[in-house]
Amino acid sequence: MSKSLSIKCDPIDQPAEIDPVDRKTWCALRITVKGRTVTRIWDKARQEERSLLYVPAFPIAEWIVTNWWTLLNEPSPTPEIPKSSAARLPWIQRHCVRSADSGLLLPSLFLFNDGRGIRLEWLADERDALPNMPGEFVDTGFDHLENSDVEDVLSEFVIEVLQRTDDLQDERVEKLKQNWQAIRNAGADEARFCVAAGRLGVDPYDPSQMHADLASFIESVLVDPDLPIARDLTEVAEADAVADQWSWIRKHTAACKLGRINLPLQIGSGIAGLPPSQFGYRMAAEVRRANHLSPTAPVKSLEEIAQASAGGSFRFQDQNHVPGRNVRAVVGWTPGHEIVLAGPRSPRDDSQRFLSARGLYLALFACHRSERLVTHSYTWDQQASRAFAAELLAPQAALVAEASSTVDQSTVEKLAAHFDASTVVIERQLENAGVTVVDE
Repeated sequence: MSKSLSIKCDPIDQPAEIDPVDRKTWCALRITVKGRTVTRIWDKARQEERSLLYVPAFPIAEWIVTNWWTLLNEPSPTPEIPKSSAARLPWIQRHCVRSADSGLLLPSLFLFNDGRGIRLEWLADERDALPNMPGEFVDTGFDHLENSDVEDVLSEFVIEVLQRTDDLQDERVEKLKQNWQAIRNAGADEARFCVAAGRLGVDPYDPSQMHADLASFIESVLVDPDLPIARDLTEVAEADAVADQWSWIRKHTAACKLGRINLPLQIGSGIAGLPPSQFGYRMAAEVRRANHLSPTAPVKSLEEIAQASAGGSFRFQDQNHVPGRNVRAVVGWTPGHEIVLAGPRSPRDDSQRFLSARGLYLALFACHRSERLVTHSYTWDQQASRAFAAELLAPQAALVAEASSTVDQSTVEKLAAHFDASTVVIERQLENAGVTVVDE
């Protein structure tokens, strides 16, 4: 049992429950993440806090099994937990425990893949947000766990629930058993297929979602869903555009002769375990030091940065529009030890510099197995690339040194011109340092 995640569902008798499945699985539920109690609520009747929920476990197990492949593989489409909206509702239903049964008091606990493992994030309820429920959740937090830890705990929970219903002749129980058996019996090839589908937000067992063309594409083309470039695409693509986007990617990787990095780099060796933003900042500082740039100096040439960092040239190859959405460019190394970033040119020069800096990060630190994509995703590598680009082009310490506790837009524009970065990058760097940007 994982010490990081715990789902305890001690059985209790609930004689008032008329549904036989719910009565069999009624329990005192407690969920903890690294010692923090996710199920901590304010009990309205008792006017005190408690950490146990009294609910049937079956709907939760049913939700876990139904969403198994997306739950463990699909990333968040936004930098923060998506708000409840028609566009984001399907994602929320796949990833929020509360979606298991709207009639039960369940926490807003989200589980999703962040590119390096499973992120668990839970949100407290606003006061009086649940007027028809006996309590409101009071804790907000997040943590990052290994895939295997989360998978093991969820599996044990499902198995325990099924054992409690083993003697029932019920259609829902039989369906859950069959679906769980299909997941557990998936061979290596089927599991790879399901992982790729799950990253796309598609239920691999639902024919209304897994249409024939998509199934054929995954089976014949995405044979290794964990190849980094394939993962980059499936973490951000929409199912109906993924084949066209892959065709565009392969066309331009072939034209530019792109592949993985072909030499070891000393920059960044030995640094591990940091969140993506901190890692990106550290790598930017390392690259600046390797290029003998002062912490406050603007970067004049990314090409010179690449040459000094890796001994190879760097260039941007302007290519035609990428089909679909969310893919910005592809980056990799040529046999001649050149870094090439290929994609549509940004309309603004400062945005293009930011895109190129993101591509440089991926080329230097994330191309060990294959070429990579610069995307709109918020997975680990993509977040790190944004942090690296921002810190390389506009070091936070240099910006703060020029600012007070608040800055106005004219100051932001002056800093943007000085560092040849967008005003958006300057504002975010300052805000992340606790500096307030105000309108004039």
